[in-house]
Amino acid sequence: MLTIALEQATFYAYHGLYPEETIIGNHFVLDVAVRIPGTVPVDDLSETVNYQGIYEVAKTVMAVPRPLLEEVVYELSDALKQRYPAIQHSVVTLRKMNPPMGASIRNSLVSLEKDY
Repeated sequence: MLTIALEQATFYAYHGLYPEETIIGNHFVLDVAVRIPGTVPVDDLSETVNYQGIYEVAKTVMAVPRPLLEEVVYELSDALKQRYPAIQHSVVTLRKMNPPMGASIRNSLVSLEKDY
């Protein structure tokens, strides 16, 4: 298998369950790794997953506010598979930095690992 990934892509977005989160927004850090068959060397972009394309899909998904981070990672996983049918496995991890919990917490995290 061949892995293509983006690590620590940062976004400012408005995901959150509480009304103030949808108004104020927050910083998010996204890691995405996808796997495709990798039995032969790749010498053309059309034979792989373009990591710029991964970012474009992520940017589109992150722009739509959702109450739960779980919704975001599922949506992103599904959108990547739709754009790149060769994907056989994905791991999407989303961190909300400094979540508004009244405590000193670096980040909350939701991660989805999927086989297709």
